[in-house]
Amino acid sequence: MNQIYRPTKTWALLTVASLAFTTIFDAFTFLIGTAQVLGPDYAVQLDDGGEMSSWLMIQGILALLQVPVFLATSIVFLVWLNLSYKNLHVLRPSFLNFSSGWAVGYWFIPFLNLWKPFQVVREVWWESDPEIPQDQMFLTESLHSAPTYMGVWWAFWLGSNIANNIAGRMFDLEGTANIAAAGVVFVVTAMLSITAAILAIMVVRDITSRQAARFLTVRSMEERAAAAAYSRPPDVGTPNWN
Repeated sequence: MNQIYRPTKTWALLTVASLAFTTIFDAFTFLIGTAQVLGPDYAVQLDDGGEMSSWLMIQGILALLQVPVFLATSIVFLVWLNLSYKNLHVLRPSFLNFSSGWAVGYWFIPFLNLWKPFQVVREVWWESDPEIPQDQMFLTESLHSAPTYMGVWWAFWLGSNIANNIAGRMFDLEGTANIAAAGVVFVVTAMLSITAAILAIMVVRDITSRQAARFLTVRSMEERAAAAAYSRPPDVGTPNWN
């Protein structure tokens, strides 16, 4: 169990910057997708007499450039989440359902990654509340709530993944039949991804600030408890007069 509070501000800033950078690629995807819908016939002639969609070719280049950015963003986000969950152990948690290892591991397990990571993030948010009740009680998982925007973030995150899979299946450089339809999918995917990234930034910033404030509250409580224990007269017991 981690017994040291480690500030996550640096990793939070890296995560926010990475998420913001991904929105740049998504914005280009949105613009190219819009142009693809408006002018689907724009194509490049091949040497064999065939045609290649210029829009899909550009989308393919954007997708290749976005891969390392997505990987880097995923890494810094998961490091931030892992450290944030470890910090809970020294922030006087009321009830923890998971572990710092599973806070990362759930993202890679099929089907479980549809809801478990959200539950982890929700728990981190709840247990990072700066307002610590004087008489904490063990809470059930059902009481681990979070703001509405976090649920919206997770819905958009799942939606963007589904839309990306659909876009990938429609990606055919030499096909010219569904160019406009593919453009609509790219536009929707970009909108979902941008919204998910913006909400993820809010999640990271919110949890990071809450944890920092809770740490100050916990430290203040511990200092008051230590001062009270130091000032209390020693219990010497009842003297024996015999």
